[in-house]
Amino acid sequence: MTPDGIPHGSHASLVIIGHLLDEKGIEPGRALFLVQSEGMILPGRVEAVSGYVLGRDGRVHRWWLSWSETGNTYQLSPWAEVPDPVDAFGGDAEFRDAWSVVFDGSGD
Repeated sequence: MTPDGIPHGSHASLVIIGHLLDEKGIEPGRALFLVQSEGMILPGRVEAVSGYVLGRDGRVHRWWLSWSETGNTYQLSPWAEVPDPVDAFGGDAEFRDAWSVVFDGSGD
C-alpha cells in the first residue's frame, strides 16, 4: 500500500493498518490494543505506530507500522505472534477490553 489516496492525520495509520491486517488474513472482528506512537512520520505524513492485534481465532500478533524502502510501501514489520497471549496479557485492562470486543461480537 502506497501513500496515494491515504487520508492524512492519525486516522491514516488506522486505515493502513486495517488494510495490512486484511492482507495478513486477520479477519474483521479483530481488536487492536496497546497501540502507541513511535514518534516518527512515514511517507504520506502517516504516523508510525505499534501495538498488538487480537484476532477472532484468539491469536495475538505484535506489529509495527513502518515503511519499506525496497517495496516503496507500508508494512507491518516487525510482525510476530505472541505464544501465550492470555498468560502474557491477562492482567492488562486493554487486552481484557479487546477480548470482550472480539468475543462478545462487537468487533470492527
